[in-house]
Amino acid sequence: MTGAEAIAALMRRRGIHTVFAYPGTSELALCDAVADTDGMTLVNSRGDKEAVFMAGGANRLSPDGTAAIVHGARGLTNALGAVADVRRSEVPVLCVVGMASTGSAAFLPPHAEFGLIPAAGAFASAFHDCSGMTEPDARIFLDTVNAAFAALDDRPAGPVLLGVPQDVLSARFVPPAELAAAPARAIRGHVPDLTEASAAIAQAERPLVLVDDYVFGAGPEVEEALGNFSSCIGAPVLQVAYQRGPMLFQQIGPGKVPDHLGTYVPTDHRHRDLLDEADLVITVEDRNMYPRVVGSLGGSRKIALTSSPAAALKNGYLASDGLVVAGDVVKTLDALAALQTPRSPWHRPGRPTEQPGHGTSHAGRELVRYLSAGLATAVAPVLVDDSQMFGGLIAKNYDLLPAGTQVHGSHGGFVGSGLATSIGMAVADEAATVICTLGDQGFTNAVQALAVAGDRDVPILVIVCNNGGSVSLRKQSSSEGLGTATAGFLRNVECLDYASTARSFGLEASTVRWPDRLQSDEPVVEAGQVLKRRIEDALADRRPHLIELVTTGAPEFWAGVWNVDGITEMIEKVDR
Repeated sequence: MTGAEAIAALMRRRGIHTVFAYPGTSELALCDAVADTDGMTLVNSRGDKEAVFMAGGANRLSPDGTAAIVHGARGLTNALGAVADVRRSEVPVLCVVGMASTGSAAFLPPHAEFGLIPAAGAFASAFHDCSGMTEPDARIFLDTVNAAFAALDDRPAGPVLLGVPQDVLSARFVPPAELAAAPARAIRGHVPDLTEASAAIAQAERPLVLVDDYVFGAGPEVEEALGNFSSCIGAPVLQVAYQRGPMLFQQIGPGKVPDHLGTYVPTDHRHRDLLDEADLVITVEDRNMYPRVVGSLGGSRKIALTSSPAAALKNGYLASDGLVVAGDVVKTLDALAALQTPRSPWHRPGRPTEQPGHGTSHAGRELVRYLSAGLATAVAPVLVDDSQMFGGLIAKNYDLLPAGTQVHGSHGGFVGSGLATSIGMAVADEAATVICTLGDQGFTNAVQALAVAGDRDVPILVIVCNNGGSVSLRKQSSSEGLGTATAGFLRNVECLDYASTARSFGLEASTVRWPDRLQSDEPVVEAGQVLKRRIEDALADRRPHLIELVTTGAPEFWAGVWNVDGITEMIEKVDR
């Protein structure tokens, strides 16, 4: 077998069925091998970062189903932002990098750079490189490739780079029998020693559980495990919420966790009082519980249940008596619950919880209401957000979203990731109902991904919120006494018509204009009904559609979205 054929065969053995590629000359042999392998589909991603984002999007829905192929130094360096973003969102993706042939690499042809894979590997979760082979050696080659596949099973998950020179891909040197020697996959789900953690929980009189949305990466069973655990120990459950940057992420579903009190709002004294009353705080899959996001977590003892100990330790709330319990959080929660004697909740039922839409304008909430009504016709819709203000508005009014909605955001904050991510989902799983919400910049920085949606007639609905410019940066600059010189700089490109652009890529497209009103009057109702119908029709059509939603950029409409200060500063202002 050629090196390319061996990699394609190992991909298929692992369960990979779709590969997104934007090749140059180095990767043609691998692309050919993938396309020629039964049960595998090769998709031209029409871009380097698009290949990585599309594979990452698909693997959010079904881990291990897709991989990416990019071209040497120019393709990989162009895709590094995507690699880093997928790493921050902890999605496992194999990224095969076709490199210059071993005989020409030393002369630095355009697609070569010295130390490319180790340098780029700093942005990935792991990297493996075949470029050190001086001649084709099946055992060294397969050991390197198998090590890359094994790294996909590590936790926290993330992208794994595999560099393979062109001549290694095209050379015929791998005996088929050697593939049978591939190592078995590691068994996930290890449960650590829980003796000390179980004793601390049993001794606590007022335990509280604080979860980060990374918990949903543990799988659909995590909410049941979290509900059983919190009910058993009588602990209220709060979830971290983000107040600026990307804000729309999955939240605990209604009724899934009986003791769930909503999102944690550090500026609400009721929430802080509850945290202060707790004598044990148990964090679950913490990645971002640092002071600028959640404020102080108080002086009580802390236990961190996590698949990424370093991520929890960096946030600084674990004192000398704190515990880190590293392992599969679902199995850990189940095991801890089994070790406890059930007890009654110590907190008063129903307190505290943030009011739905708290702080947002009535008109903004109505927009989300009609958008959600349109989505309600879909069974288990998948919503991918790549916006700031629009996503923040939806997050504040999350209660309006249809039950069962899956929400995916970018923890890397890459503006321009959402379109390719959502298209990757829809390509790999055509039965899924995928909706992508974008801001203006999320559209313009990702527009080439529409080529894939149009070319493959991908069933996806894209909703672009055109509010005239970067409202979040205007709000931030105004708070800092800036903005006069950059007022024009932050506006949208006036000559760019989003709907027309989408049509040129083969999508159906329409425009809905939301009235510049703060109250729900007749124009708002009419616009809401139009938006609802457009969404329903697009979802029923099962073809690529784009809706340009034109709204005002007025601060009053976007009230309550995007805090200009960190939480620490906000708490100080509220207390004053």
